[in-house]
Amino acid sequence: MHVLLLPALLLTGYVLLWLLGFLGCALRQRRRALPEGADYLVVLGAALDGCEPGPALAARLDAALERLAAEEAAGHAPLLLVTGGKGPHEECTEAAAMARYLIARGVPAGRVRREERAVNTAENLRFSAALMAAERPGYRCTVVTSGFHAVRSALAARRAGAPGRVLGADGLLAHGPYALLREAVGTALAWPRANGAALVLLAGGGVLLALA
Repeated sequence: MHVLLLPALLLTGYVLLWLLGFLGCALRQRRRALPEGADYLVVLGAALDGCEPGPALAARLDAALERLAAEEAAGHAPLLLVTGGKGPHEECTEAAAMARYLIARGVPAGRVRREERAVNTAENLRFSAALMAAERPGYRCTVVTSGFHAVRSALAARRAGAPGRVLGADGLLAHGPYALLREAVGTALAWPRANGAALVLLAGGGVLLALA
């Protein structure tokens, strides 16, 4: 068993360092200033309650409304782009539910754009980026999501070529530590080759050192 102890310690250390790094990135993301003048506020979908936004999604939409008011007060007029398809247990698309929520709170229907195909964060940003680029070449956007989800959303936005910043609608632990931990794992899986190679090298190196 002592042969496995060193690899286990190395792997545990790597996981802890990754979690600390993720937390640091999440805290840095929350402190980054958001520039004004976005052409779009992109609200990422989340779970529905029937055909109404669940608590996490409602928080994102409320944050988007607050950001819209701030942009308008500064003389800007961004469009709101809601993105999210229909989940297996949902009665309507997330985008449709979000659009109704925003319009019911005074946003003109003509300023709301819908993207109703995406089923994950990568698709949210990729499909939204294509829609925005087609409508307004050279656009800038602000992506609105939950606080715990901001790091992975920023990564997805960069990969999709969507220029802009990410706004976390609430605190990192607003939905509990499990949501933050799950998001750290999801972010790690966004680099499967790099993290997989690191884990294999650490495990193999640990075994070799233990046998030496």
